[in-house]
Amino acid sequence: MAMSAAAGRIGTPDTAARRRATNSLMTGILWAAALSMIGLLVFFVGYILYLGAPVISWHFLTSPPSEVEAGGGIGPEIYNSFYILILTLIFTTPIATAGGVYLQEYARPGLFTSVVQFCAESLSTIPSIVMGLFGMLVFVDLFHWHFSALGGALTLTILNLPALMRVTQEALQTVPQTYREGSMALGATKWQTIRRVVLPSAIAPLTTGVVLIAGRIIGETAALIFTAGTSVSVGRSAYDLGLFHQAETLSVHLWYTHSEALVPDVTNIGNGSALVLLVMVLLFNISARLLGRALSKRLTGK
Repeated sequence: MAMSAAAGRIGTPDTAARRRATNSLMTGILWAAALSMIGLLVFFVGYILYLGAPVISWHFLTSPPSEVEAGGGIGPEIYNSFYILILTLIFTTPIATAGGVYLQEYARPGLFTSVVQFCAESLSTIPSIVMGLFGMLVFVDLFHWHFSALGGALTLTILNLPALMRVTQEALQTVPQTYREGSMALGATKWQTIRRVVLPSAIAPLTTGVVLIAGRIIGETAALIFTAGTSVSVGRSAYDLGLFHQAETLSVHLWYTHSEALVPDVTNIGNGSALVLLVMVLLFNISARLLGRALSKRLTGK
């Protein structure tokens, strides 16, 4: 009898109308939140494009910067950005992948595993400027490398290790346990299973994570101010392949031009640099999604 009365109250026209109104209201709020994020991104990209597009030219993209005269470019800064990016990925990817494989496939609950996870989580919360000061104390002062591309890359390696380790763990978690059991049932060892079954099956999310981390590295500033330097060499040495040359990146150059530069066209240089940096980061994010989808379709056949 009580259940019938409750069902009657739930099904009354007023109650149904209120439910529909609440549902419509919440749907509208969620749509507004989603559209606001899209709108903010479009406005931000459009505004940077409006300011920076008139500055972009082949001369601007390839010529070296100028200290006091107008008309300098950002060629060496673009080169250094990709140079440090490649160095950082060379150092970070194998270490972080190995750490993620250990934590996901080998580690057992216990004190050592808890310590490793705590250290990784603690590293991920350190501000980049603090990591830059650490890199300056170790690589610049203690090792006497001065400002160098190697010091900047190693500092970014320490900064991004926890994030890529977590990406590796989450990628390996997407591989069904039956894949591992089937491989070991056929006589494969644990390492053979990981190398030939688990890692290939997780290659799509792993690749996506690496590309997203690359986008984060290309836009890093604070950690490189104290380790890679805020200037570049002049002439052919500006595109030096050595590990110990000063390597001002594009993001550092953007900060420098708006804080200490003396050139009269500092605003134009800053706007153009911001646009190029924004396009680089957006390309990394878009390519990560496209590459992840392509690898997923190739591996799953869907």
